[in-house]
Amino acid sequence: MPLIEQIADVVDGLAVCVLLTGLVISVVATIRNARAADTPFIETMTGDVLRGFRISLGRWLLTALEILIVSDILHSIAHRTLEEVAFLGGVVAIRILLSYFLDHDIERMERQPSKAGRTEDPLP
Repeated sequence: MPLIEQIADVVDGLAVCVLLTGLVISVVATIRNARAADTPFIETMTGDVLRGFRISLGRWLLTALEILIVSDILHSIAHRTLEEVAFLGGVVAIRILLSYFLDHDIERMERQPSKAGRTEDPLP
């Protein structure tokens, strides 16, 4: 196995570690925030606490996607057949699109006003 392929495998492992770390950190932070909230559990998990979880996990996912793009580029260097490069190019393009839209969604959620400051009931 060429050195570049081994490096790409290490980068893949790093992406998995980032995903697992992000999941654990996001879940722990969500549990803490849910316990600190003065609202019923169902309302807490549909409000700001859930939004915070989605933002936190989304940031970790975005980081892992960017690491996987690096891995894909390294894999494409190791496999120089036209089929492999075309396949990896497609995977990279999909991951770039996912990263773009995930980043856009995270920014939108961060700009949303907090539901805690609202006085009206969001349910009819």
